[in-house]
Amino acid sequence: MNKNYVMAKILLSNLFLLQISLASIITYDDKQVIILLYEYFKTTKNAPKILGHSFHVDGQDKVFQIEIETDSHLVNDALLFSFSTIYTLAKISKTNFTHSILVIHFDNSTLPVVAESDLDCSNKFFNINDKTQERWRKNCLTIKNY
Repeated sequence: MNKNYVMAKILLSNLFLLQISLASIITYDDKQVIILLYEYFKTTKNAPKILGHSFHVDGQDKVFQIEIETDSHLVNDALLFSFSTIYTLAKISKTNFTHSILVIHFDNSTLPVVAESDLDCSNKFFNINDKTQERWRKNCLTIKNY
């Protein structure tokens, strides 16, 4: 056999194994997800202020919830940033989260707003991108004032 052919075959085999190993998804436990969450909010320039988080079970649903504070003029950007962050962290979490909740507090005395989204539905917007922001809001998002 040709020496170059053998070397090419070894190189292709190694590249194939590297591709397989890189394609595997690393998952994180809840404590690691919390660290990533706070670091991401702290290090992202225009991120809203994160006030807290919780993970809980509601019937069949596993919920990833965060609370933020933002200026009322920046609420749309804060909403998208926060849900995108929840979605991204839920994808790499060992916990199989099904829903996300965002509690938005304002820097004035306005009552908080609670927004909820199904993570499977959000997948179409944040990952697959087959929905516009308007369609995501209409089909995936529920907003309540308390």
